[in-house]
Amino acid sequence: MGRKSRQKRERRELQQHGLSDGSSQTLIQIDEHAQSVYRFFKKESEAEALTRGEVWLSTLATCRAYEDPKQGDPEEAHETYNSGYAVGGSDDPELVEVARRSGIHIGPGCSNIIISNNTRKTVLHDAYVLCTTIGFSPKKLSETFGRYCVEITNPREFFINVSVVLEKSVAINEAVAGKVIYKDRHYTGMEAPPGPIGFVKPPDLYASQKEFRLLWVPKTPDGIAPFLLDCPQVRQLCKRIA
Repeated sequence: MGRKSRQKRERRELQQHGLSDGSSQTLIQIDEHAQSVYRFFKKESEAEALTRGEVWLSTLATCRAYEDPKQGDPEEAHETYNSGYAVGGSDDPELVEVARRSGIHIGPGCSNIIISNNTRKTVLHDAYVLCTTIGFSPKKLSETFGRYCVEITNPREFFINVSVVLEKSVAINEAVAGKVIYKDRHYTGMEAPPGPIGFVKPPDLYASQKEFRLLWVPKTPDGIAPFLLDCPQVRQLCKRIA
């Protein structure tokens, strides 16, 4: 099945879950991860709550503020681009692309343009987020995230159901689920971007966490705060394993 055919099929499935046509197109899955994911908790009551369909949604701003460097990341959902040195004109597609990445528009008929050491930082201001892991590794994760664990047996269905319920109270601009990419969040010149913003983290501190992330970007993100979302539809997908 081709990519477009698969997307049409997925959108039909999403609409069957209760999402409008417009909303179904806001849901994006970065990869086809179909295995279980795991959520660790410091309190047993929090783990039990998830098995009842009570889903705690945090925010990017909250994650940036954690003092523990293995849990908090002040550069969460940041991306930095540097142009390097480029020279040319409107007919040079690489220069035009370097300019675009730097936030500069190059119109037709321009020549002898020099772009040097321009830096552009892109930040996803805030969003709701749920962090899980694809690896059940209590020895590596329990010290930072807690020793109580819930297995989410079908992350795709979980993502869809939570999105359906969340959309009833919050206008969502985009919802994304997938594995976090562990690489530098800085790139330059004509290098490929490191990955979707909000899904890239530096490998030295975080690679061992093997994170699978669910992210919801509201249309009006100012002032959002973590909250408990009642989503009984996911009860059958969540079971205590520790």
